[in-house]
Amino acid sequence: MSDVIEAIETKRVHEIAVLDRTGDTKTIWDADNETEVEVAKAAFDSFKKKGYMIYKVGKDGEAGTAMNKFDPNAEKMIAVPAVVGG
Repeated sequence: MSDVIEAIETKRVHEIAVLDRTGDTKTIWDADNETEVEVAKAAFDSFKKKGYMIYKVGKDGEAGTAMNKFDPNAEKMIAVPAVVGG
């Protein structure tokens, strides 16, 4: 049982939170799981192609840095659609 708890505690979980008119949707992956990383990268690329701005932020909410390339080791990313003025 302690092996299972240790594995859960050491799992490196990362996320992309998408904030748009549909609400708050998350893509979560383990950076050590190649399949999950591929799915997360595909999500990242899809949002960039749609014009979303993606920011890398610290889990504590520290100021974000704009991202143009997927980083599987980024702890948290926030994706927002481009703002359209009028």
